[in-house]
Amino acid sequence: MNTDGASRGNPGPAASGGVLRDEHGTWISGFALNIGVCSAPLAELWEFTTASVWHGIDAFHIWSSRWIRRDWIVRVKHVYKEANRVADGLANHAFSFPLGFYLFTSALAEISALLLEDVDGSTRARFVRTE
Repeated sequence: MNTDGASRGNPGPAASGGVLRDEHGTWISGFALNIGVCSAPLAELWEFTTASVWHGIDAFHIWSSRWIRRDWIVRVKHVYKEANRVADGLANHAFSFPLGFYLFTSALAEISALLLEDVDGSTRARFVRTE
C-alpha cells in the first residue's frame, strides 16, 4: 500500500490518495480523498488516517476477505515522491473531485501511465541540493 497527502498552500486545498497493489505491482484498489482546506502537515496526516479508514470499509470491497482481513505486519516507511508516483497522482487528481472519499476498484485513466511506469520499473532522477 502506498499513500500520499497533497496540499496547495499552507493552509490551502488538501487531498489524499493511495493505492493497494499485489506483490507484482498489479492494481487491487485505490482511493482519493478531497479533504477541503487544511494545513500541509494535516494533509499528510490524513493519508495515514484515510488508509486506516479504508481498511474499515471492507464490507464494500471485493478483495476484503483476501487482503484486508489478513494478519498483517505493518511497517511505515518514507519513500521519495519519485517512488510514490501512483499515490501522488491519485492525491493530486482528488482536487478535481467534490469534497469526500472515492474508492476505485480499477485504475483511473488519469494515472494509468504512472501505474505502468511503476510496474515496469521506470526511474526518475532526483536532484538534491548539496549546499
